[in-house]
Amino acid sequence: MNRTVVLVSNTSWSFVKFRLPLLIRLRAEGYRVIVVAPRDDESAAFEANGLIYEPLTGLQQQGKNPWHDYQLYHEFRRIYKRWQPDLAIHYTIKPNIYATKAAASLGIPCIAVITGLGYTFIKGGLLSRITDTLYRKALKSAAQVWFLNEDDRRVFVEHRGIVPLEKAVLIHGEGIDAKTYFNPGQYEAAKRGGEDVAVKFIFVGRLLYDKGIREYVAAAAQIKARYPEAGFSILGYLNVGNPSAVDEATVAAWERRGVVQYLGSAPDVRLVLQDHDCVVLPSYREGMSTTLMEAAAMGLPLIASDIAGCRELVEDGVTGFLCEARNAGSLAERMAAFIQLRSSERVAMGKRGREKMLRECDMDGIIQHYLQAIRLIMTGK
Repeated sequence: MNRTVVLVSNTSWSFVKFRLPLLIRLRAEGYRVIVVAPRDDESAAFEANGLIYEPLTGLQQQGKNPWHDYQLYHEFRRIYKRWQPDLAIHYTIKPNIYATKAAASLGIPCIAVITGLGYTFIKGGLLSRITDTLYRKALKSAAQVWFLNEDDRRVFVEHRGIVPLEKAVLIHGEGIDAKTYFNPGQYEAAKRGGEDVAVKFIFVGRLLYDKGIREYVAAAAQIKARYPEAGFSILGYLNVGNPSAVDEATVAAWERRGVVQYLGSAPDVRLVLQDHDCVVLPSYREGMSTTLMEAAAMGLPLIASDIAGCRELVEDGVTGFLCEARNAGSLAERMAAFIQLRSSERVAMGKRGREKMLRECDMDGIIQHYLQAIRLIMTGK
């Protein structure tokens, strides 16, 4: 029988959005691939690509009830007993804690992937300390713990002592298929009519306050006062299950002010990005921003917070601009600096960003890392 790999996350859409090429490649390499995640609109993609899908019913992303977490732990145990995987790979906080503990109880080796520090780490307080303790106990059992940026690894290894250095592995994000993100128009200095055409900015991501959406809207209002012709769009999911989520009424109020336009969500962001000049992500914390990687791979310049998960992807003044996190004024200054560039300078900035993505963030390298790690853990060589 083929060796079995189980992969677990807190949403189906994140697997489809970020990891579908990896899942398909694992199957092509001869592994039996089991995907475990709550059911959502993207779940049908698993079986459509020859993957086995196991719906996860007990995961409550905002839940803090210990009884629910106890039940979640036992749901993971039932799943692992059923499929008897040779290796489990876990993403996001609750799978990293409870699925790792369940795997350890059955002698199943696992990899925990820290995709970001999350809401509890950003807010701090008692819940953050409890999460630290749960992480520390669970991750003792992981064969490896992967981090998407050096800052997060330093927090877990040096600052909080959650993971020993020998287990901590740095990978440079989850990668993108950079070759498919190509917009030839970005290489033409007169892409949309030359120097007199209004610059169009776009925020792309889940509509969370922790993504800096409030600062984006505030900065847009400042820029509109100076450059009334500038355009500001928002693309992303509303009403996501997160304590930091923005509600529909707030977005509608922003639109009524005439500062930003909400475009909803899109199955293929490339079709939307190609009509904009700059992608903006003033986030508070990232693992490694896929949004920025995709935009840069299309040849779009970036403006992002000078934080872990963004600064690795933006060379300030070369492929875009970095701004101070949580500071709308700083963001507005960088937007104004971008507007003041000549069209040819913006295009050159985007071209350098695409070259950086092809060089550093293409998914082929990330998939090879997975294959080597899986082989090592399963066979020892």
